[in-house]
Amino acid sequence: METLKKVLTLAVALAVVSSGYLCTVNGAAEPITKKAPSISEFNIYVPKELNERQKDLVEIGRYTANGDLGSLRETIISAIERGTLTPQEVSIAIRQLYSAAGLKQMNAALAAFEQLREERPEFGVDYDKLVPKRVGLSALLGNPTNSNNVAAKIKLDEATAAVKYNTFRIKKPKPQNRNRSRLGKLDRELVAAAALGTRVGKTNAVFASSKKSLTELGLSPQQIEYLENMLAN
Repeated sequence: METLKKVLTLAVALAVVSSGYLCTVNGAAEPITKKAPSISEFNIYVPKELNERQKDLVEIGRYTANGDLGSLRETIISAIERGTLTPQEVSIAIRQLYSAAGLKQMNAALAAFEQLREERPEFGVDYDKLVPKRVGLSALLGNPTNSNNVAAKIKLDEATAAVKYNTFRIKKPKPQNRNRSRLGKLDRELVAAAALGTRVGKTNAVFASSKKSLTELGLSPQQIEYLENMLAN
């Protein structure tokens, strides 16, 4: 019995050794050990462009600085209708450009914006005024008596013709944007940098300082380059 155990043990050992030899001869690959990738091996996404909201802020800054009020109006209309900026945010963006764009340019931009709000009431703050209203017939007619039906009918026809409707286009901001009326630090710095770059040039030391601030606030070098390309157009 003891001899049989020795024979079996020897057979198993020979089988293991033979298997290892055959793997080496046939070029079998060694077992692969898994290793966690290093941080540098991850494909980290770096944004190369500004988003739509940031582009609109850049346009507001540059058009305010160079006095292109026609393009400024178009940018404001597009931004509000697309929901990237609210009327309140547009007002804040322009008002903070008294230093970056110049007081005269800022006042001209504000005047253009206020005129636009008068032309487009839906860009205003008081949205209740946009509800269509009709002059009540009872207020116009009073209470005509049955004894004067002919006169009452004539008066009714005249009053009906006098009914006025509010024809303003009903367009309220998107619900998620309705209460948004603040600009963050990055937004403020971006619109100011656009005005500065337009006013003093992209090689100016003041603009270089503004670019540094934008980098510290989270813009990538590619986004800074995109900003400069926008100002060059």
